Amino acid sequence: MNLQSYGISGVLDTLSKAELVGLVPYFVDRHPREELVVIGAFGGEPRAWTTWPLPALASGETRRSLARDWTGSEFDQLYLIGYSTSERETAALINKLHTELKAEGLTSVCVKRDLIVHGHQWGYTVYEACVDGYGTRQTITIPDPVTGRAEGLLFRAACRKRYAAARLRPLDPAEAAKAGRIAARCPTDRAKIDPAQMAEADEGRYRDALADPSALSLLGGVALGIAATANAGLAADAMDDILDGEPGALEVWTWVARCSTGIARATAAALAALAAWVEHDGAAVVFAEIALDTDAESGLAWAVWHLVGTGAAPEHTRSNVRADIKAVAA
Repeated sequence: MNLQSYGISGVLDTLSKAELVGLVPYFVDRHPREELVVIGAFGGEPRAWTTWPLPALASGETRRSLARDWTGSEFDQLYLIGYSTSERETAALINKLHTELKAEGLTSVCVKRDLIVHGHQWGYTVYEACVDGYGTRQTITIPDPVTGRAEGLLFRAACRKRYAAARLRPLDPAEAAKAGRIAARCPTDRAKIDPAQMAEADEGRYRDALADPSALSLLGGVALGIAATANAGLAADAMDDILDGEPGALEVWTWVARCSTGIARATAAALAALAAWVEHDGAAVVFAEIALDTDAESGLAWAVWHLVGTGAAPEHTRSNVRADIKAVAA
């Protein structure tokens, strides 16, 4: 995932332990007390976080429930930070949680830092107990309140990116395989049809999808993605509809992007990003980044990414965008 828009000024791998535990209260929006803070990251980018009351983790079933929440391939690091006045008991709970994580199959994830925070100091956990002696403790690095609040908001925004990206998640393996077979046949089938008739069929399929987005099938999604790539007229009509505020556009192009791969996915994701931008949907920039990740050579994806990244309100720019598009077309 590109980090040009939703980065964090110090990605988690570059923060010292003292800085990491000092940042937590700003994105949690309070000082954790007798709680475990869990942060999931991928490539150093924060993707999700949660807090659990430490007393609840005394229950094995609760620990197993927490462990199940963090299984999956979207994280390559977990940070477990206990905020407590009972260092040894907290370290023991974290070590038990390690066992539950392993039991749930979370063996490919590096649990990066296991820390205990007490007051203004922190220390490592080790098996069975917290590191002994105050000589091993270090003082927390607390950011100034203004920077801390800004970094906390940025951390939360980075995590929200995960939820936005999930809306364009690929299909499950069985559906993806079926979509691949459909996509492989489409170019051959399209080549057998007169271009004018094909353009008319593309337009009809597109209009039907807009009329009832929920009825768009896997076959229809794959076909529409390929049509938008092969038929510039259809893509131009789609952009006009989006800029005119067509209510079904976002749902249509989100589904098409999920059904598609390669250039077709990049085109559909870019159109979904544009539709999200028009609707003031915060997923717009994430969709645009997904389009770029899919095809870094896509001019449409780059243009849309730059557009949504300006922060300009769509109602202040749509008429000018339409005018520019028409001028280029002429």
